[in-house]
Amino acid sequence: MTHAHAPRPLFVLVLTAGLVTACGHGGADQEVTATSEPIPTTALTLADVPGATSQAAYRGIRVEVLCKRVETSIRNAALRSNPNHTVTVEHKVGDATVHETLALGLNTIWPNGRFAGIASDIAACDGTDEEVQFWSYGAPDSETGVLHATAGLPDALAGFTITTTGEDGAKHHIERIYAAVTTNNGEHPGIIVLTTVSSTDQPAALAPMDLLDTALQRANATLDPTAITTDIGTRATPHPTNTTGQG
Repeated sequence: MTHAHAPRPLFVLVLTAGLVTACGHGGADQEVTATSEPIPTTALTLADVPGATSQAAYRGIRVEVLCKRVETSIRNAALRSNPNHTVTVEHKVGDATVHETLALGLNTIWPNGRFAGIASDIAACDGTDEEVQFWSYGAPDSETGVLHATAGLPDALAGFTITTTGEDGAKHHIERIYAAVTTNNGEHPGIIVLTTVSSTDQPAALAPMDLLDTALQRANATLDPTAITTDIGTRATPHPTNTTGQG
């Protein structure tokens, strides 16, 4: 006997289409001509970033480093968050830009899977030539450079540096960390990404680590030191946000 198949619910089709779109580079949350959004209350303020003269919030990851699935891991995770997409707040600091990308309150059966994948991909890309797309500047102009994984970070952090060069000779130095966090007293897993981009081949005056403690405080988040190893469904126990080794 044959059985008729009922049509899929509309929300399933919409979610599937969104996931497929977001899997490629420059996913649906990236816009060539970006429209600014309200700045989240969980983000760094203008006063939190020394020397910052302006700030604006946008959808997506504004400087996208195409190392395996590092950036798509953030976008796909944010599809399950509220308000359903990744938000990056840009701060202009002289000739550099500070980016804070927020993907908080993730609702997924594998809370730490996204961060574990990011850490693994960064390790796999260490020492290899990678492409970078600068969505902050309108059209996604590409530059390339050798990615260097940052050694010695705590278990809740992963990161890298890369100095890129474009066909026109333009250079940028990018330093980025991904922080595995929890909010709501450890119940909600999330990821905060901090990035500094200078317009030369030298690091910006500010490093992402300089802003981490303040970013955690603004988001009311705590680092999750078990994010790489925690079993499926397990929630981490919050711990103090101080990352300086004191307390």
